Amino acid sequence: MRQLLLLLPIVAASQAVVIRLHDSGLRAAANFTRQWLHMAMPQFVLPSFKQEFSTSFATGRMAVTNLSVRRFVSPLIRFRPTDHSVMYMSTMSGYAQVTADWSVDSQVLSMLRIPLDGQIQAQMTGLISEIAMQITPDNSVEMHHCVAQIRDLRLSLSGSMAAEVLHWFRNSLTRAIRKQLEQEYCDTMRVHWIPWVSEQLAQFPTNITISQKPSVVLTESPESVAMTSQFVEFRLRSDLIWDGHLVESTPQRNKTVMEIDSVSKTQRMVDIFVDEETVQSSIAAAHFADHLKTTIESPFLDTQCDVLCLGTVVPELARVLPNKTLTINAKTLSPPIIALTPDKALVFLNASLDVNPQPKTDGIPDSLLTVNVETEFALKVEVNKQKVKGNLHMLNAQATLVDSKVGLISQQTVDFLVSMSTPFLEDAVDMWVGRYLVDAPDFPTTNEILTIHRGFLRYEVDLNIPQLMNRLV
Repeated sequence: MRQLLLLLPIVAASQAVVIRLHDSGLRAAANFTRQWLHMAMPQFVLPSFKQEFSTSFATGRMAVTNLSVRRFVSPLIRFRPTDHSVMYMSTMSGYAQVTADWSVDSQVLSMLRIPLDGQIQAQMTGLISEIAMQITPDNSVEMHHCVAQIRDLRLSLSGSMAAEVLHWFRNSLTRAIRKQLEQEYCDTMRVHWIPWVSEQLAQFPTNITISQKPSVVLTESPESVAMTSQFVEFRLRSDLIWDGHLVESTPQRNKTVMEIDSVSKTQRMVDIFVDEETVQSSIAAAHFADHLKTTIESPFLDTQCDVLCLGTVVPELARVLPNKTLTINAKTLSPPIIALTPDKALVFLNASLDVNPQPKTDGIPDSLLTVNVETEFALKVEVNKQKVKGNLHMLNAQATLVDSKVGLISQQTVDFLVSMSTPFLEDAVDMWVGRYLVDAPDFPTTNEILTIHRGFLRYEVDLNIPQLMNRLV
């Protein structure tokens, strides 16, 4: 409960993460939809229907059943967002082979004692359609309207002599089947595809585990979906759940949505923006969960060496622990404070450094030295193949000797220990950014670019389309 109370002032409850799809991202969504159609359409059996016919010598009714798509080549697809929050999906081209069974109910033809059933083979070329979609208040997708037109449909009937009679009114039969296929396309998109899109959106909230013990989870849940003629934007809310308890706070005024409009348009498929408050909240949660700590090991921590190591800087250690290797246990004493500025982050850190013998030695205290460090540094990050690297530039550092079991320690020794904290800081940065930003999104990415701006992080990525397609299998 104490950790919950400490977290309250710094947890942001706002549109903390923004995901934008620009032109290339919308093209990727179109290709993904084409693949879905290619796999889905042949699996559907279309409704049966009946068609009246009349010729100079016979009248009756033909029933068309088992209407199904045997082969389907998806049309070209284009998504077009608008400023009035309606997304249009248009199609053109495409090809399909359709089969069906036919049977005839005719008193005259039945007198001829010939089979009155057979098969229909149809080839469809060119599907011109437009589907208008809009986002509902609960962030699902609904179809506003759908119009579809098959440019060319050719039929071939076989099975008996009655098929030759039916060819007399092939045009009317073609029109009936075309109308059925056009209607079924719109129904399929409304009944199957729209729910599939909503299901993809419903994959949020995305839970990012900050700690197992205690259980600390950063939850990203959909707040709203917005769009302009240039992009589609998903705005997510960040919340912390600590041991099953939602950490609530007063919503802070969110500036991310305003600030990101000032950046240049990305050439990647997806643009992800994470605001400063979410970064601060996650780091604070990691601190209170006791996860911002590490053990530093280095040859410089030997008590005996030829050139420079801790033993030459602190002769007292060399006398007490000759030919030993020491370790530094480093951990934060309070949540690090971060300010995101153009191209870099400014970080203030208060940490404790404990020098310990390794392995433990009888008669030697577990903690030989304890130094508290207050440091301010500038941080730059880069990502390559989903691996994050942080580069630090120390701006200011002050160290205080808290305890010593080896007698008097000079300020030179204390300053040396402060210099040893840099690897700890870099490791912490690599861990946090890599774990909570790069590894967290639930989709495969490539060509990543990570940059720091005033008030937010920007993560530009392309989607790994082959891996995404595997999810449809």
